[in-house]
Amino acid sequence: MWSGLALAAMLLLLCGCQGKPLPAGMDEETLLKNGREVAVLLAGGGYQAVLDRMRADVAASVTAEDLQKLVIQQTDGAGTYRQIDSAMTTGQSSDGEEYGVAVIYCSYTRKNVLFRLAFDTGYQLIGLEVRKP
Repeated sequence: MWSGLALAAMLLLLCGCQGKPLPAGMDEETLLKNGREVAVLLAGGGYQAVLDRMRADVAASVTAEDLQKLVIQQTDGAGTYRQIDSAMTTGQSSDGEEYGVAVIYCSYTRKNVLFRLAFDTGYQLIGLEVRKP
């Protein structure tokens, strides 16, 4: 199960902050590529591969089983993954750290699912949100 601190930290990173430019040195296409890859891994059950993409300090408090539970819970009733419909990026910051967020909209057979994936400036995954919009 998510530790309360880890879940709070991940959600805090992805709170509804206004979009900003990406941090200096981050490339939009690289961020989108990484975001799409992680979204497809999550949709396809590649939880360990997603965990392997997380920055060590974040991964230390999360397991592949935690990711699986989150995705299953948040996609319940959405059906089967079909494709990525659209994607965008935004820059954000929290506790003095700037990071980029890839926002990936995916269609499933019954409902759409939104993946918000936060990456540090080295493109390591530092937070995620999965939900039906």
